[in-house]
Amino acid sequence: MLSAVLCVVAALLVICVTHWIYKWRNPKCKNGVLPPGSMGLPFIGETLSLIIPSNSLALHPFIKKRIARYGPVFRTNVAGRSLIVTTDPEFNYFIMQRDGKLVESWYLDAFAKVFAQSGEIKPDTAHIHKYVRNTALRWFGMESLKDRLLPQIEVLAKKTLVKWASKESIDVKSEAATVSIDFGAQQLFSYNPEKSPEQISELFKDLIQGLMSFPLNIPGTMYHKCIKNHKKYWI
Repeated sequence: MLSAVLCVVAALLVICVTHWIYKWRNPKCKNGVLPPGSMGLPFIGETLSLIIPSNSLALHPFIKKRIARYGPVFRTNVAGRSLIVTTDPEFNYFIMQRDGKLVESWYLDAFAKVFAQSGEIKPDTAHIHKYVRNTALRWFGMESLKDRLLPQIEVLAKKTLVKWASKESIDVKSEAATVSIDFGAQQLFSYNPEKSPEQISELFKDLIQGLMSFPLNIPGTMYHKCIKNHKKYWI
């Protein structure tokens, strides 16, 4: 009798787990059809594939493989969050133009915590995007690029190549990012990497790594370092 009850309980448990896994792998959309993709493992999704570092200047292998398999728009799950990833420029433009109207921006937990966003007070994302767009066009648009930035970029490129030539080896990806960040900061707020006590490129790299990490505020993690830098320099 006891064995029969155990068999029934085990069977029900298997059915429940199987049904839950099926729902996890095949999420439903109330008002439309979800794009193709994979939800990965239960709870963690495809997080492990995403956080594997890549030294390539090209797209991350996680994105590249899924574009080849599913197309420019696909679904996935990262850190327990179901996501739609789009790499289609036209569709991205459509989304950005309708932010706050047809769609609403959502940020990673790490991003929201670092920048102290409240779940109850939602920022005016449409106004933010408009401000960022106008600022970018004013400082880095075609007119500014042609009249002011190109001569500076040419001088910077020559100095950078001379500096690189004196080294036995360089990490092109890291060095190029440093040069780009320093140049952008110089244009926006007159940053001088040679005179500043802080290397803004390193702070920016730490910020990006912290935003892309798990939001665990534990000493030794990139997220903890990101929070620490934020409190030190931005508050």
